[in-house]
Amino acid sequence: MNVVVVTTRAPTSQPLGDLSDTVRVRWMMPTGGVHSSAEVLVIAQPHGPVARAADRISRMLSRNAAARMLLRMSPLDPGARFWRAVRGDARVREFLCGVDLLVAGDRDANFTCWQLARRADLRAVSGYAAAKQEVP
Repeated sequence: MNVVVVTTRAPTSQPLGDLSDTVRVRWMMPTGGVHSSAEVLVIAQPHGPVARAADRISRMLSRNAAARMLLRMSPLDPGARFWRAVRGDARVREFLCGVDLLVAGDRDANFTCWQLARRADLRAVSGYAAAKQEVP
């Protein structure tokens, strides 16, 4: 079984636990650093002055509940920004060939995972607990 974990943050440990040898886990994230033996597709995100300003505005809006609601509906939402970066990366289609399950590893990866699953007609789950139940 081929599993791709879509996440915006590198996990500190192996969140899926010990899996059988028949399960192959690959990662898609904006930064590397899962495990040296893991197969990781690093998605390049913009780092220009507009992206830095968007990061600052996003951090500022994350400080209270009402502002977070506005942020989630705006194009500055980290999940929407990650989706735009994934959508613009030509390597993603090849990386998803033969995948049996997509896992959204965090809240900001849910939108990207849903879009990928919908466009490629793949099964997808949100969270590592749901993934553990789906993986044999």
